[in-house]
Amino acid sequence: MSAPPWPPCKPRTPTCRTWPGRSAPRRAPSHRGARGEQKASEHKAKTLREKKSPVAPGTKKPTANKEEPSISTGAPAGGQAAAPDSVFALDVLRQRLHEKIQQARGQDGTLSAASLEKRQRRKQERERKKRKRRELLAKKKEKEKAAAQAGGTAAAAAAPLAAVCAGPQEPALIFNKVEVSEEEPATKAQRRKEKRQKVKGNLTPLTGKNYRQLLERLQARQGRLEELREQDAGKARELEAKMKWTNLLYKAEGVKIRDNERLLQEALKRKEKRRAQRQRQWEKRSAHVVEKMQQRQDRRRQNLRRKKAAKAERRLQKARRKGRVLPQDLERAGLA
Repeated sequence: MSAPPWPPCKPRTPTCRTWPGRSAPRRAPSHRGARGEQKASEHKAKTLREKKSPVAPGTKKPTANKEEPSISTGAPAGGQAAAPDSVFALDVLRQRLHEKIQQARGQDGTLSAASLEKRQRRKQERERKKRKRRELLAKKKEKEKAAAQAGGTAAAAAAPLAAVCAGPQEPALIFNKVEVSEEEPATKAQRRKEKRQKVKGNLTPLTGKNYRQLLERLQARQGRLEELREQDAGKARELEAKMKWTNLLYKAEGVKIRDNERLLQEALKRKEKRRAQRQRQWEKRSAHVVEKMQQRQDRRRQNLRRKKAAKAERRLQKARRKGRVLPQDLERAGLA
């Protein structure tokens, strides 16, 4: 293969004029082209590889092939020879970085004393928590077992007592269960017959709050007793004793018997008085409601008349502004 058009340039370290042999101070990088920046980066990677990073065992140092053909972009062969060196240097640096990270994490098998102590503390804390949980669980089981034994003994002791005191147990209350009887509902005549059978001594009890009716029934009963006393005093005494015993039986059952004529008259008078008072209050309220309705109607009519008059006055004022002569104005001026 033919030699490249020009030899690869070698980096030269500038020397100071005043002090021979010393390197000149670095200057700020100038804005160069893409080719100059590529050469500077390649040179920096090469010097870093030579000074700081030794070659890893088992790897061969890549040599620059001067006779390698140039890239299609037209770059010289010397620029391509330095590219593998820069890649190799980056791989070495990356490997070192990974080794340091693994060493910091403790994955390389060699742990520091601080890491070992930290792991030991964590392990001891986990074991302590496990022991505590086991102890709490054992205490809870012991308490439950003791409570169950105490409840069993108490129930066994109370069972005979409950059996003696309770006697025949009633069935428990069951909800959502409706029992429907197959019997037909009783008619009015049957209900009247049952009510008549409940009457003791063929005497209807004087109960309720219909004081007028109770008073009339009591007076009729007394009148019949007086008539019977005039005819036969013995039968009258038997009937009177029968009435008294019947009333006593009703009172024993809890029925309130109203057989006192004076109390019935007073209760009737109070009831009539309350009824008359309520009647007066109702009439007063009705009159007040009618009066309020009339007042509202009058107020409405007045408002309507006022609005109608105001509307007519606005029309007259509008006609006057237009220059019309109205009959009302002529009458006021005496020209009509």
